[in-house]
Amino acid sequence: MQLTEEEVVEYCRQYLSSYKKTRKVIFADEIPRTPSGKVQKFKLREQFGAG
Repeated sequence: MQLTEEEVVEYCRQYLSSYKKTRKVIFADEIPRTPSGKVQKFKLREQFGAG
């Protein structure tokens, strides 16, 4: 199943509160993780910007 940016934004509009809605959608093939499986948020910020 492939989602489009518009589908993700529309889903968020329907099911999330206004302050939780996303302004930007980025699709990534892989998310950087630590050996214990936690997401390395600092690497995501380096790759995609702070927001």
